[in-house]
Amino acid sequence: MNNAVRKALGPTDVWTPRQLEQLDAVVAACMLIAQADGEVSTEERGRMLDRIRGQAGLIPFGVDDVLEAFEALDARFESRPEEARAEAEMMIRQLKGRAEAVEVAAAALAVSIADGGLEAQEREVILDICAWLGVSSKRFDLAH
Repeated sequence: MNNAVRKALGPTDVWTPRQLEQLDAVVAACMLIAQADGEVSTEERGRMLDRIRGQAGLIPFGVDDVLEAFEALDARFESRPEEARAEAEMMIRQLKGRAEAVEVAAAALAVSIADGGLEAQEREVILDICAWLGVSSKRFDLAH
């Protein structure tokens, strides 16, 4: 689980471990997309925040919580990219077979087109995310 978010939440904040796993997965998926082309754009950050605001299960988390989690994972990508990628994959895989899995894949797709279109590297990452989640890429018109 994302320690940055856990620390940012106060003792009166009400959330479940399941919601924290969902937040971790969305942030991880969005970060993998943002990292796919080597540059994390402002548009990608904004689209991630929009998607998180739209997910009922993530209501307990504020913008600051989400940005802190995103920035913490981004920093890990900068210093240890292979480890950060493996960590992101594990966060995403936690949602395999859960109803929230489709929302995570949809968030990744939304972030991928935020900066002008779906690039080949981003498409490959989305296909990986769909596979890790057990979500059909056909659902998003991305079948091989």
